[in-house]
Amino acid sequence: MKRIFALVFCFSMFASGFVLPASAQRKAIPNLAGKVLTVLGPIEPSKVGRTLMHEHIFIDFKAPPPMFPAPEDITVIQPAPADPKVKRRGLTDFDQSLAAIIDFKNIGGGTIVDVSSFGLTRDPLALKLVSRASGLNVVMGSGFYMRQMHPPDIDKLTVRQLTDIIVNDVAFGAQGTPIRSGIIGEVGVVGKPLTENELKSIRASARAARITGAPMSIHNFEPLDEMMKVLDIIESEGVDLHRVVMSHTGGRDQKTMEALFKRGVFVEWDFMGQAPLPKEADEKRVESIYAMIEAGYAKQIVLSHDVCLQMQLKENGGGGYTYIHDRILPGLRSKGVSDAVLATIMEENPRRVLTFVAPHPRVRHSKAKK
Repeated sequence: MKRIFALVFCFSMFASGFVLPASAQRKAIPNLAGKVLTVLGPIEPSKVGRTLMHEHIFIDFKAPPPMFPAPEDITVIQPAPADPKVKRRGLTDFDQSLAAIIDFKNIGGGTIVDVSSFGLTRDPLALKLVSRASGLNVVMGSGFYMRQMHPPDIDKLTVRQLTDIIVNDVAFGAQGTPIRSGIIGEVGVVGKPLTENELKSIRASARAARITGAPMSIHNFEPLDEMMKVLDIIESEGVDLHRVVMSHTGGRDQKTMEALFKRGVFVEWDFMGQAPLPKEADEKRVESIYAMIEAGYAKQIVLSHDVCLQMQLKENGGGGYTYIHDRILPGLRSKGVSDAVLATIMEENPRRVLTFVAPHPRVRHSKAKK
């Protein structure tokens, strides 16, 4: 399987001092304003439908690859692990992942956003093939994940060089393929404290979002004051915070969530459906989401599972990609939340955030920000 995938596309290989390939430098950044960019190409926002904003169809938690891996390492696909209960085992079996996401298609799902950014063994070709096979729209991520998974040579690269890598993913094609990323994320932030490479990654991601018009998704493990700093950096690069999803922030204390909502970002409830499935966790999530709906923030809420482990798949006792549909939405309905509000959360909000805005040219920055 690896050999087949590797032969389909050849990588463009660059030295660690990365710049866009000459052919890309001569091209204008495509204007995708008003479109959603999937692995099969741009689509109208009306075709997005019910959307999961933060998933991993394929993922492998092995050591991060070099910035430009060899062609034979282009694919993550391999047989499912013999022991699915190993917590950190990822999702690498094509047929297994296809069957799992078809469950979502069968309950009316339209789009899955796969935020396996660089460092999480992103596989553009596998995502394109699984989109075609399932009939689901798949939006692919870009950028750099948590610092523990940064490429080993990231220290050598400047903000400008990291920006160029992400811009190339969105505007021309990821990892030497013509398959383009439709969201910048998940951009990994751990903090406590924020590191130089994290700050470079955040600034480069925001700059690329401005240059391409793409939305952003931030992986947040840091405390509130550091999240505010992250948002300040993104805003300083000219990105409207209404274009930013703050992952892993739903369900935190009310002060934190309201502070984020007031900045204009989308707050995301995720990482659901890991076996065993405790009823208490469902009730707490429903209460948290309901409280924020009642507080008037329904138009800034998004939900997803963050499926990334074998133990989240139904075949291994987890909730799969339909857990929200099966457990969370019924819980919200039981509290009187209308279908119209649920459609806002599951369809309208993802559609708004995934729709590109017009690209804006690079802006000059001080040497300290380069």
